[in-house]
Amino acid sequence: MTSLARALCRVAAVATRAPVTSAQHVGSSVIGRHFRRSSSTSSSSWDALASELATPPGSNDPAAAAAALGKHELRVDAWPHPSGVATFWLLRHVDTPPASGASEISFDPGAELGTGDNQDVLASVVQQADILYGMKTRAPLGKSIAGQLVRAAATQSQSPLTALVALPRLCQWARDGKRWNDADIQQKSNGEACEAAEAVALGIPREGHSVLGHGTFAAAEPAWVALAEKHMFEDDAVLNEMGAYKQALKGVFKAAHMADGDPEYLAVAGGAMA
Repeated sequence: MTSLARALCRVAAVATRAPVTSAQHVGSSVIGRHFRRSSSTSSSSWDALASELATPPGSNDPAAAAAALGKHELRVDAWPHPSGVATFWLLRHVDTPPASGASEISFDPGAELGTGDNQDVLASVVQQADILYGMKTRAPLGKSIAGQLVRAAATQSQSPLTALVALPRLCQWARDGKRWNDADIQQKSNGEACEAAEAVALGIPREGHSVLGHGTFAAAEPAWVALAEKHMFEDDAVLNEMGAYKQALKGVFKAAHMADGDPEYLAVAGGAMA
């Protein structure tokens, strides 16, 4: 992963994680774009779909929720972040505001899907430059439905797109099994890297060091990349998200070391992304 891509991710992370304030007007209507509608077998209303997603089995069964979506016509919108740093691709029911012919879209990047201004948002993906990341879906929908957003972004892009997938359970996975001791991880790295990877996973300084700093993350790179690559094919949620991107994008996923340097993300993933 290039240093430019890393920098873009960090800038976008700050912008899109920023608290919503009245000065930003993040939750208010802004000019957006509508690109296409998906095929369906019915033109049922948003109220009907919302009811299906709010009550069992649609509220707790991913398969039932996906089946409910299959009976409705959906719309893809592009919502530009007020900072100009990123565009959010949104999946909504075709009957939700704005009405046909209108151009205002309401969205709050700081709120969960299915709540507040995002009550009618079924899935979202963030695009910054040629990078897609931050895929989300309204519970209990699976990530596969967001493939529609990836296809829309790829269709509109003037150049090939790259996807990044977060690994928010990487540190916990490594800690639970002390995976830095795995034979295949040690073969792909070295003793110092495995020692540093252990420190990253545990969130504590290495022996003889006073802080968990840049030196430890750099030393851990061979082992941490090997751990990330192993983890991303064992985590079902990560596999599903990668599969959604692969619906429209070519290439294979590889672990990127220190792709996101946000302190909160370092604590759960050591900065690695797929």
